[in-house]
Amino acid sequence: MLPRTLYRSKLPSLAPSLAVACFTSILTVSSAVAADQPAKLYEDTPVRWAFGSIQVENDLFANIANTDRHYTNGLQASFLSAPTELPGLLKDIATIRVPFAAQGSPATHRLGIALGHTIFTPDDTSTRAAIADDRPYAAWLHLTLTLQTLWETAHAGSYQDQWKIDVGVVGPAAGGRFVQNNWHKLIGADSANGWSNQLRNEPALNVTFERAWNTPELAPGSLGGFEIDAIPYVVAALGNVQTYAGGGATFRIGPDLPDDFGPARIYPGIGGSEVFTPEPGFNWYLFAGVEGRAIGRDMFLDGNLFSQSHSVDKRHFVSDLRLGAVAFWDDLRLSFAHIYRTKEFSSQTKADQFGSLSLGVAF
Repeated sequence: MLPRTLYRSKLPSLAPSLAVACFTSILTVSSAVAADQPAKLYEDTPVRWAFGSIQVENDLFANIANTDRHYTNGLQASFLSAPTELPGLLKDIATIRVPFAAQGSPATHRLGIALGHTIFTPDDTSTRAAIADDRPYAAWLHLTLTLQTLWETAHAGSYQDQWKIDVGVVGPAAGGRFVQNNWHKLIGADSANGWSNQLRNEPALNVTFERAWNTPELAPGSLGGFEIDAIPYVVAALGNVQTYAGGGATFRIGPDLPDDFGPARIYPGIGGSEVFTPEPGFNWYLFAGVEGRAIGRDMFLDGNLFSQSHSVDKRHFVSDLRLGAVAFWDDLRLSFAHIYRTKEFSSQTKADQFGSLSLGVAF
């Protein structure tokens, strides 16, 4: 096993190199694609489109007491390219035959980039002292690079693979104190006073693989004149921020369900995609979802990997339940979900709830 000091010296140099390489590839390919885009035409397919989205997750959406608590805020702005040809290395990664895949051919490849920021606090933000049995203050600022491939099969519909790499920083350099307390000052709310106890600065590197299925066999058909379907998914993540494996499913009902994988989420971001099918007029659907994660590491509970910090005893299995609605209007998609998350650490007194709001545009 390598000594701890060697890990410290390697990780900061590795993360920027990976970020620069991936970021350069995305900008190069996306610029070429954008320059060659035809005039927009509505089609029964999202193939020709690129997508941008803004997402907000906050406990205020589900907390009538109007207090910050645990996973209290997430922000993310993202871009996903139109379908594109991949350079050699990225194409090799995209076409890896991961287990549980039906035989098929890659229909489209897309490259994405997102900038995200998340904030975590204990339940009591009025005290300046560290609260031993509640989660640490923490903020995470990160760049997410996405490689997405849609596979088409002869008899089993389609499935979507997403490789994601998060490169960023956890700790004071992520600006959690600045963002939270200046926002509170702007809206006239009390400041969070315990930020001096937050996690220490640490480079953050995470790699995630997700797979989601959208197949006719999993679509029960119709109910009361509405279409219904199910979209199962699995995920695995590895890194010093989060290491876990999990899976779940999204169940949808609406008058005319789109051929996509549902709206994306920020934290932990399982399932869904920025891709949707633009079409003239208005459409909508309702959805419910359930997912579970077996967790090996969560920096926001376990504390820093490379230095001493506040930590709590995490639970190794966490599940989410969610209810939501999606509305479409021409090139726009608006979604909202209410998420109920089971207890994440042993001394947690009650489960958490928060809302997730997303606005996407096709162009």
